[in-house]
Amino acid sequence: MNQRNMLSLPDQDLKRLEIIGAIIVCILAPVFHFLFEWSGDNTFVGIFAAVNESVWEHTKIVYFPFLFYSIAEYFILRPDFRQFFAAKTLSMSLILLLMITFFYTYSGMFGMESLIIDIIFTFVLTILVFYLSYRFYTSGTDFDNVFLLIVILFAAILAMELFFTAFPPEIPLFQDSVTGSFGFPG
Repeated sequence: MNQRNMLSLPDQDLKRLEIIGAIIVCILAPVFHFLFEWSGDNTFVGIFAAVNESVWEHTKIVYFPFLFYSIAEYFILRPDFRQFFAAKTLSMSLILLLMITFFYTYSGMFGMESLIIDIIFTFVLTILVFYLSYRFYTSGTDFDNVFLLIVILFAAILAMELFFTAFPPEIPLFQDSVTGSFGFPG
């Protein structure tokens, strides 16, 4: 067997946990869609779960389950921190961009929104984020020279995910497609 293609035990563990993570986040995404409503509109829950039907709030249904799972995964595996952090941050950044881009592309092209397409695409993106994370981690790429930029990217995305629920800019990305409102209801 080609040595380059043979995975070490830690890589096998990572691969297994990435597959498990994709399944768990696929299960948690619908939960995070309704969690705020189920909590009786609890503000603390709304920080991490979708509070309305805006495109932006729907990024949280993948972002936070992925983030929470990644933290647990780190403590289980104890991988190289910089490589792991870079892989998770870069893959999640790409997925958030794809999520927003895909929604506006298909809804703009076809003049419609489809719950079925949104659900399927959320599951596809969830699988893709774990695949990309695995590929980034095992690529052998040295992220040390850009690690500070990756930390800044992570901090910026986390800050936006937290801040824009309470203080959303009044642009379509943040507008509830059902009520026309922005941010927390009421």
